[in-house]
Amino acid sequence: MDADTVARRQPDATVTASMERVRTAVIGAGSMGGLHLRCLAQILEAQVVAVVDPHLPAAEKAAEAEGVRAFADVADMLSAVAPQYVVVASPPRFHAEQCIAAFQAGAHVLCEKPLCMSVAEAEAMAAAATSAQRRFTMGLQIRQSPVEQAVHEYIADGHLGQVYHTRVWGGHNMHYPGGRFFHRADMSLGGVIAATTVHHIDAVYWLIGAPRPLTVSASTFRRIDRMPDPPIHFEGDVSEVTVEDFSHAHARFADGSSMSIEGNWLQHPRERNWGWEIHGTLGVVQSVEPYVALDRQQEVTPVDLVIGEEPENRTQAEHVAFIDVIRGRSSTVVTWDEAISVQRLVNGIYESAEAGAEVRL
Repeated sequence: MDADTVARRQPDATVTASMERVRTAVIGAGSMGGLHLRCLAQILEAQVVAVVDPHLPAAEKAAEAEGVRAFADVADMLSAVAPQYVVVASPPRFHAEQCIAAFQAGAHVLCEKPLCMSVAEAEAMAAAATSAQRRFTMGLQIRQSPVEQAVHEYIADGHLGQVYHTRVWGGHNMHYPGGRFFHRADMSLGGVIAATTVHHIDAVYWLIGAPRPLTVSASTFRRIDRMPDPPIHFEGDVSEVTVEDFSHAHARFADGSSMSIEGNWLQHPRERNWGWEIHGTLGVVQSVEPYVALDRQQEVTPVDLVIGEEPENRTQAEHVAFIDVIRGRSSTVVTWDEAISVQRLVNGIYESAEAGAEVRL
């Protein structure tokens, strides 16, 4: 979605005055919760009504900045303000219970990644949303990129032929994410795969048509506590780190295709610290300096994609897109089948690494 589209979907003041705005609450007053609050404040169709965080001073600080109510308890908030739209930006350990509570209270939900801690939790969340007839999406901003949107259309139209392999890599240059919980597996499921590379896994999985995952073989490694003087930005205590900062995996899908995945929070600076490549029977497309090459008459022919304008803020764009879904103006951005399949892949990576063997998904 380009910046002009986002702007066009913002109603003017006269329209807003006669339109019921979408009453929105944000769960989690950390860095991601704060980002969502700032973005929602810029959307005329959204009315932020509450912020929730078990650390009440954090909720109060965020709420004061937006002029809304603060709560320490999700149930209290749902009962008191009856939001129509809930953004769940808490640690992943709490995603399932908070999303289910929001669905049961009648709210539509955007959940940050990773979706939850297990496939069983993901399936329970989907069942709750279906039972309540509520809409759902995830905080996966890469889907708002005009490059990925153009590639999605290009592949869906059959121009790349049958996809047989993809490469996905993503991470940070010597950087652990900020916050109190990213480095703890009991709160966040995992490290670089669950928190960072999942963006690229989801994007490519969506681009290639979401084939059913069959198996995954993976290894993980934690380097930070083996570095005598780590040259990184990290806010926590290294002795408390229980997640991986490097992982590599190979997944196979029911359509015969495969995916190679690499995540690394401790990359040495380089130009291509994230990206993807998609190989089809008719050619290849890559994300870095978006490029399509088709094999035609014994020659490789470059193809120019028609790429829209990058939105000013992808997080804001995903809220605008989801409000369109809530209003019935468009279809769901992220489907439950896609979300659960990516959860299977992420959990499978950790299960395989722990077992030292390939696992069936």
